[in-house]
Amino acid sequence: MNDTPKDVLRKQFEIIYSKPLEERIKSLFEMTELSRRIIQNRIKAGNPGLSETDLKVETFKAFYKQDYDARLLNQIAISMRQYFDERSKSARR
Repeated sequence: MNDTPKDVLRKQFEIIYSKPLEERIKSLFEMTELSRRIIQNRIKAGNPGLSETDLKVETFKAFYKQDYDARLLNQIAISMRQYFDERSKSARR
């Protein structure tokens, strides 16, 4: 995502780079997981009957709506649905 102002990013990087590498990596994974859960909870609250595939697609779209134009974002979403649907069918066999 590219929606953070540059001065805020600069300060974040100063804080992050002052920590040991192991701690930075651990924090990165924790923050990414937290943001994913928050977004998914928001999506679920607005769409309680959403399938697992649609939840994954909508989560992706929420994360990357600033990085891709609407056309490309929707193309990727279609490909994701196809991938997860095929994977789901294979798992049932």
